[in-house]
Amino acid sequence: MRPARCAPWFAVAILPLLAGGCAYSFNPSALPSHVKTLQIPTLGNQTLEPTLSQELTDALTQRFISDNTLQVIAKDADAVLEGEIVEYQNRVFGIGSDSVADQYLVLIKVKMRLRDRVKNRDLWSEEAMEGRASYGVGGEQAGQTVASEEEARNVAIRQVVDAAISLTVEGW
Repeated sequence: MRPARCAPWFAVAILPLLAGGCAYSFNPSALPSHVKTLQIPTLGNQTLEPTLSQELTDALTQRFISDNTLQVIAKDADAVLEGEIVEYQNRVFGIGSDSVADQYLVLIKVKMRLRDRVKNRDLWSEEAMEGRASYGVGGEQAGQTVASEEEARNVAIRQVVDAAISLTVEGW
């Protein structure tokens, strides 16, 4: 039996394809290399919820600190995360068999952007980042894991914070 002659040619043909795959590298951050520090000033608030601005700012700050991709500092940072809460709703979401509201939806909408101060440009900008969660009243609801407006509000805040982290660190 004669060894197959196509084996060397096959190896030569496939080698560039394999080598081309080696050129790919994963970038764990969507940030430009010069952005190392972040400032998070208190968000503006167009709602009638006076503490919401500080709650959301604190949640963003703590999450960026724990993420550790950027060093959070008070001023003169490479980038600034600016935003304004444009809407807060706590509205009826479900009516029970007795025609009384038994489920509510908390909705938070935030206009936010990450500004590169070094290059003087936006790294990302969102007109309506949204967090939402429903909660039930008057007894346990099927599939309901949030029991109060405060808990639903915290879930909605976490969703907005998660979106900001994703856009900043992952670029999506």
